[in-house]
Amino acid sequence: MADERPSGRRHWLVAGIAVVVVAAGVGVGLATTDPDKPVAVPSSAPSSAAASPVVTSSVQSRSARKLIGLSRANGTWPGPNGMSGVNGDPLFDTAHVKAFCTARGRACRVAQTYTDRTSWQSMTAGSSWTFDLFSDFEGMLVVSQGLVPIGATADLAACAAGDHDQDWKNFGSLMTRYGRGDSVVRLGWEFNETTSPWRADDPAVWIACYRRAATNIRATNPEVLLDWTINAHGTPAGTCGGVSTNCYPGDDYVDIIGIDNYDHYPWSSSKAVFDKAATDPEGLTWLHDFARDHDKLFSVGEWGVVPTGDAGQENQYFVQWMHDWFAAHASTLAYEAYFSDCGEGGVQSSLYRTDAACLKNPKSAAQYRALFGS
Repeated sequence: MADERPSGRRHWLVAGIAVVVVAAGVGVGLATTDPDKPVAVPSSAPSSAAASPVVTSSVQSRSARKLIGLSRANGTWPGPNGMSGVNGDPLFDTAHVKAFCTARGRACRVAQTYTDRTSWQSMTAGSSWTFDLFSDFEGMLVVSQGLVPIGATADLAACAAGDHDQDWKNFGSLMTRYGRGDSVVRLGWEFNETTSPWRADDPAVWIACYRRAATNIRATNPEVLLDWTINAHGTPAGTCGGVSTNCYPGDDYVDIIGIDNYDHYPWSSSKAVFDKAATDPEGLTWLHDFARDHDKLFSVGEWGVVPTGDAGQENQYFVQWMHDWFAAHASTLAYEAYFSDCGEGGVQSSLYRTDAACLKNPKSAAQYRALFGS
């Protein structure tokens, strides 16, 4: 259950900006299928996905719409067109994404990052560093963007009333100014997680805020792809009435439906447990079915092993089962990104970092390299 998880599971979300680093001269806040159903591809993607070539040009290699619109056949992942990647760790920048992907043996085409959420200004107009640090990344950018700053849960109502429309327009303008308008934004991600500052305890207010944010980002950045992402394995009774999809803002405001899926609460002690967690409410397959019912592509923006969770150890079999799930759903999977973390109080999911701050997950690292590196 979600409310049984330790509050430190994602310390960057609970505490806001946990670490401040400097990279490239910029102050950076770190927080840490059904084949018979048609796939709804974003409007400016190629009209015939089956005819889409593997992307080679610099411009195309940064376009989320073109990359997501490529054809992927079920049974293989990543394959030639699979959108697979990672967050930068310990810094949210190109170099640290490349370091992870060099270690796995395959270049990443997805970089997952975050905005600074200490204030409205810093998370919208003031998040230029988010794009500066990936200015040289030849791939698709996925930006996790909160709905309110850390400690400002009460601002959800103001957002819903339109008081922050200009802030959202500023964020859309920022994306286009940095040449990253055609990127994915995980807007208000993990709204059903107990420690989220934008937790959806009042579904009507949350949905109204999300819709205003979506509308105003699109007003200045019509190329953006909006990803509505839940936290896996449980929604508290006081949030969205205990079912995350009660907070779905509607098809007109969502391009991709996604989930963050870690190996904890419950950890996958067997394939049967993994499969049950996937098909249970708030699970991988359960939400994928919801996405297909709404003709939306699916994403897994964060996933990883959790040696600090209820397993108390790494679990390389989780890596295998996640890979197999991705392969089975490749045709409707927009992208997936492993979450690497060595932060104090965090999930300690790192695979290739060797510094003292990190718990080691060597079996999972080897399994991931074997499956995702070729």
